Formats: sequence, C-alpha cells, structure tokens
Amino acid sequence: MKILVISFTFPPHTGGVAEAARTQSAGLAARGHEVTVATGFDSARSPEHSPPGVSVRQFKVSGDANLRGGCEGDSAAYGQFIASYDGDIILCNCWQNWATDVAIQFFPKSKARKVLVSHGFSAHIWHPYRHFAWGLGQWLRAQPYVLRLPQMMKAFDRLIFLSSRCDAGRFFDHSVARRFFSDRISIIPNGVHLSALQNAGTDFRQRWNINTKYLLLNVANYCERKNQLATLRDFMRANRPDATLVFVGGEFNDYSAAMKNFYESSRAKFPDAQVVLLEKIPRETINSAYRAADVFILSATEETQPLAVLDAMASGVPFISTKVGCVSDFPGGWVVSSGRATTQTINQFLDRPELRRQLGDDGRAACVAKYNWNEVIAAYENMFQRLLLP
Repeated sequence: MKILVISFTFPPHTGGVAEAARTQSAGLAARGHEVTVATGFDSARSPEHSPPGVSVRQFKVSGDANLRGGCEGDSAAYGQFIASYDGDIILCNCWQNWATDVAIQFFPKSKARKVLVSHGFSAHIWHPYRHFAWGLGQWLRAQPYVLRLPQMMKAFDRLIFLSSRCDAGRFFDHSVARRFFSDRISIIPNGVHLSALQNAGTDFRQRWNINTKYLLLNVANYCERKNQLATLRDFMRANRPDATLVFVGGEFNDYSAAMKNFYESSRAKFPDAQVVLLEKIPRETINSAYRAADVFILSATEETQPLAVLDAMASGVPFISTKVGCVSDFPGGWVVSSGRATTQTINQFLDRPELRRQLGDDGRAACVAKYNWNEVIAAYENMFQRLLLP
C-alpha cells in the first residue's frame, strides 16, 4: 500500500501526537508499505528524524480552521499536495489543526481512502478561568467548528477512536460519530514500545544521584494542563525521607520555574521531601527512568489516552492518576482526585509492596496483550486492507 500520514507535529518535536505519528509511519514502513509523512516545517528537522523507509514533506503552515485565528502560511501548496496525492490511504492525526483542517478541503480531489485518528476533541470545552467571563469569547469563536464536526466526519471513510468511551469530555467527537456515522468507527488504542522499555538501562538512579529507597516519576511537558504543581504539592505533603520525586519534561519554562519556586518556598515546612526536575532527556534515558521508578503520578487536567501512563504500565510501574480521558479503563493503577487523596495513595503504594507488585503485573499484562505498537500497527494495516476491498 501507498500511505500518507498527516500530522501537524512530528519529531524532533515531542509529545503524544508526534510519537504516535512517528510510530505509525515507522511501523507501516517496516511492514513493506510506501509511507510519506506530511507535517509542519521545522528548521531543526534532519534526515535522522525520519524513520527508515519514510519520506517526510514539510509545509510552512500553522493554525486551524477555528474562527479564533484560521490557518496561516502556504496552505495552498499543502492543499495542492493533498489534491494530487495518488496513494491508497491518507491517515490524519487529530482534529483542530491545520494539517487535518486544510486537507479535508482537498479530499474530493484525491481518490485515496481517508482515515482519521482522533487523539481527543476539545473545541466544545469551555476552560474555566478565575473570573466567569474570561475565555467566553474564545469558546464562542470555537463553536462553529463544533457545529461543522458531522460535516467534517463525512469526509472520512473511517474514524478511529482510542477508546470505546463516548463522554462529553475529550471523547465528545466519538459520541457525535456514534450518532451520525456508527458504521465508520474503529477502536484502536495507543501503544507502547515494549522492547525499548524492557531493554532500557538500569543506571538512572546512579546517573542522577538518587539514593532514596523509592523513586516516584512524572513524565510530561511542563505546563498547566499537565498540572505538575499539583503532583509536587501532593508529594511534598507526604514528606517522606525515603522517596524522591523526579519530573521529566521537554524543556524548562515559566511553569517549571514556578514549580522550583514552590519547592524552595515549601522546604521549611516539608524538609524531607526530595524533588528533581529534569529537561531535554533522551528517550533512552526516559525509558531507564521508568525502569527505575516505583510509582508513576499523573495530575493532568486534560488527557485522552496518555502514552506516559501506558509506558509506566508496560514497565510494571503502578500509576496514580487524576480522572482524565480513559485512564479509568486501564488496569495497573488507581484513579484519584488530586490533593490529599493523592498524598494518601502515595503513602499506601509505598507502604504496601504487594499492592505495587500486583498493580504492576496487571498493567504490564494489559500492554503485552493490547496496548503495544505491534498490535496497534497490525490493526491499522488490517483496517486499511478492508477499506481497499472492492
């Protein structure tokens, strides 16, 4: 098959969507398919960021089709590329970005089958601000996009969702698809790289001079949505001399600076709490961090199906998470509210090794059976083959 993978983000960028698009393209190419990736322009991108057998086309476009700003850049060149694509499958990642929004406009000119992988939908969500009216204008400008959702879905031959959930949060688009296009839906989850996690190095503690009995881990870009300040606060409240909390983020920014300030200002009250903040850590080192961890914590306010939790599960590490996305569907951890419930669960997990062991085994088993990229890519391939049947 000849396949075009569309993603507004791609390595060297990090994050869940970039990782998913990289793995989709690499996995399909490894199975013998001719794969091209269409993505945004990045001057730092080099041939080493292209998986073997994958061609990457960059376009200087940004934005989305919302009334909040629209698309900017050379969208005409990108649109012409989509219109002239003569392959078998066009695989789009995500709503609410230029790569998908512009492509839809040119789909009628391409004979390829069109597939969308939803990584969550949020245009309908009004994010609360301190004052009631703040954000109202932004939310109102996004609503025409929400109203166009059924029409945009009509442009696709298949709609892939990560979970069977159809709630009013990040899976709102799934509920819309169930109403209008129930015969076009497939459920294919995200996955993990089992071999990379299982074969990771064992020197993480030594490398970062972590000498406590327990290591707790949080892996996420530093930002309000990932809510690491809550993780930090809840861990410090436990004030355990036998545990270190390690944050691994993309790069330091104003949010990580606020975390450091909170840590320093709270040390007098919680003198035994030990915290390490890291940035720009290679993937191999992150994998070794999972292998060294005893507990994984996620306090995010918005997620769909977080890869970081799946990586923890695959590593046999029990997780503590806020109730976001479809994390409640995962075995291998507990879903709690942030605050004292998280602090109490941290203490329970660390004080009960048999509980950690059982949860870790449950999470790893789920990844071996279901949440791994080998199974996921095979499911994509099988679905594409069915779409191409006469």
